Amino acid sequence: MTGAFLRAAMVAGLALASLPAPQRAWAEPAQLKSGQFRLNGNLELPAGKKVADGVALILHGTLSHARHETVAALQENLKARGIGSLAITLSLGIDNREGPRACGLLHDYALAGAQREVAAWMAWLRADGAQTIDLIGFSRGGAQIAALTPKLSRVGHVVLMAPAFATKAEQAASYQRTFGHSLAEPLAAAGKSPLQKFNADFLLCKDAPVLGATFLDAYQELLPQLAAETTHPTLVVVAGKDEIVPDLEKKLPSQVQRVVIDGSGHFFPDLYGEEAADAIAKFLKNQ
Repeated sequence: MTGAFLRAAMVAGLALASLPAPQRAWAEPAQLKSGQFRLNGNLELPAGKKVADGVALILHGTLSHARHETVAALQENLKARGIGSLAITLSLGIDNREGPRACGLLHDYALAGAQREVAAWMAWLRADGAQTIDLIGFSRGGAQIAALTPKLSRVGHVVLMAPAFATKAEQAASYQRTFGHSLAEPLAAAGKSPLQKFNADFLLCKDAPVLGATFLDAYQELLPQLAAETTHPTLVVVAGKDEIVPDLEKKLPSQVQRVVIDGSGHFFPDLYGEEAADAIAKFLKNQ
C-alpha cells in the first residue's frame, strides 16, 4: 500500500469522523428524592430535543405507575410527534415504587402528597431548563391533575385523558358493583377514626389495610366542573365507549374543549391511542 494511498485513507477517515453524529431519540429512567421517598419516572425525548425545548408531565391512573401500557404508549406516540414527556410514578406511601401499588401494604397517603410530588418533578424539569410544563393526566390521574393544576406554578397546557370524575352517588354505585356491598359502612368507620388503620375494600384492592384519612381522601368527589377551573388552556380527551367513565362528554361543562375518540375504550388501545396522541399533539403545538 503506497504512502499516498494511506494519506488519502486517513483524510477520508478524518472527514467521516468530523461529520455530526445522527440525532437519536432519548429515553431514560429518572429518579429524585422528595422527603423520605425516592420517586421514579421515565423521560422520553424526540430526536434532537432537550427538556428546555418543552416537555409534558404525565400522571398515571389508580394505583398504577409510569410504565403502564396506556401511559407508555402515549409517551411513544407523543415522541413520534415531536413532543417530549416525563411520566411519573407517585410514591403512594412506598419508597422507590415501581410497578402497580401493592394492595397488602398499608395505604397511608393523600392527594396533598401527590401535589407535593408533582411539584417536585416540575422543579426537577425546570432545573433542566424547562420554562413551562404541560400537564397530562390519565383516568384518576386526569381528575387529580384537574384538581391540582390551580395550585401548581408555571403550568403551560393541561390535557385530561379519560379523567375519572365522579360524584358521591357515582362512587357509591361503582363501589357496590365492584365489591358487592355498600360504601357507606367503611366511609363511616373511616370518618369515626381517621387516624386509625382498618381493613376495607379500597379502590382496586380487596380487604386492604388503609388509614381512615386515606380512605376518606380517596373517595372525595372530583367533579367534571374541575375541568373548567384549571386556569390554563385545557383539553379533555374522551373515550367514546368508556366503560369506566361512561357519558363523560355529557357531564363536562359546555365551555370545556374536548375531543372524542369514537369507539375507544377507557385505555385507548392500539390505533385509538394514536388518534388520541394526534389530538393531544395538535392541542399542545397550536396553543
